[in-house]
Amino acid sequence: MKRPLVRTVRKFQGRIFPMRAFISVNLDEPLRGSIEKIQKILIPAAPGIRWTQAENCHLTLKFLGEIPVESIPKLEAGLKPVGERLKPFTIELGGAGQFPPRGPLSVLWIGCRQGEASLNALEKHIREALEAAETGFDRKPFSAHLTIGRSPRNEKVFFKNPEKYQDLVLGTLRVESFSLMESVLQPSGPVYLERRRFALGGAG
Repeated sequence: MKRPLVRTVRKFQGRIFPMRAFISVNLDEPLRGSIEKIQKILIPAAPGIRWTQAENCHLTLKFLGEIPVESIPKLEAGLKPVGERLKPFTIELGGAGQFPPRGPLSVLWIGCRQGEASLNALEKHIREALEAAETGFDRKPFSAHLTIGRSPRNEKVFFKNPEKYQDLVLGTLRVESFSLMESVLQPSGPVYLERRRFALGGAG
């Protein structure tokens, strides 16, 4: 079941606040079910980790941080041609790893085993569109991954015997769109709202 598109304007006492945003490829329901199975397999390998809820898992293409609400129409107009230029493609997700690569982990992830070149091309076009729209973004080099767990604050979590989990296969995903997402921080954790979906191939 596809998530509904959500339009929000963040106001308090008449003021409009910036939107915490990112651009991502979202997962289908079969993959979300597979994430929970993979997390159960990895429980002995990362004791103490805080698992990401499957419904919140996504492939981040670009983290934008807080952006002015009034800049969103220009941003959306710049991203629309990206979808029109690129065709849908398929990726395979699998193999577990961590950030940083050694020592206590901050993030436990599943990587991209096939189709990474197409995902990199999509990220490149999005990055160029963001620069043209004069939208700020995190400029760390792109590394395709799906975050499935994080270490709790002020606790050390180690990924034991990572070599045992290199052949894990999460599944395949037909990438037919990417989305502009809003992250709403709440005491129970972030809630992700889809503001706009951009279909690849110009469809939709």
